[in-house]
Amino acid sequence: MFRYWSLLAGLLGALGVAVAAWSSHGLPHFVPADQLAVALERARAATLHHMLHTVALLGVALWARQGGNALLHLAGALFVAGIAGFSGGIYLRLATGIDSGPLVYVVPVGGSCLILGWLALGVAGWLQKPSR
Repeated sequence: MFRYWSLLAGLLGALGVAVAAWSSHGLPHFVPADQLAVALERARAATLHHMLHTVALLGVALWARQGGNALLHLAGALFVAGIAGFSGGIYLRLATGIDSGPLVYVVPVGGSCLILGWLALGVAGWLQKPSR
């Protein structure tokens, strides 16, 4: 599982940097000038959560290399789902301008996945048998 999680962390990290660059340079072409400040703030928040959870996923990969448990892998899956839902949902809303319909529910579900991922990670650590 180490290879799987580390590959995902690398891909998501590269994507996070690319989206951060796009939001700084390309986003102004998609958003009216009077809404640009709010759009940039949302993009920064999405990118911050994207990158922080990518680093957390790298931690999952490193722990998985040492063994880990099912809750650790659940945490990794929740981080990936959370990045896709929370950050990806915000990116999609910014790129398309769609602020209504089913898409508005993707962001809070993604945020909930991120929260649950941290809880799963904490419980995984609590349940991990100490190494001697």
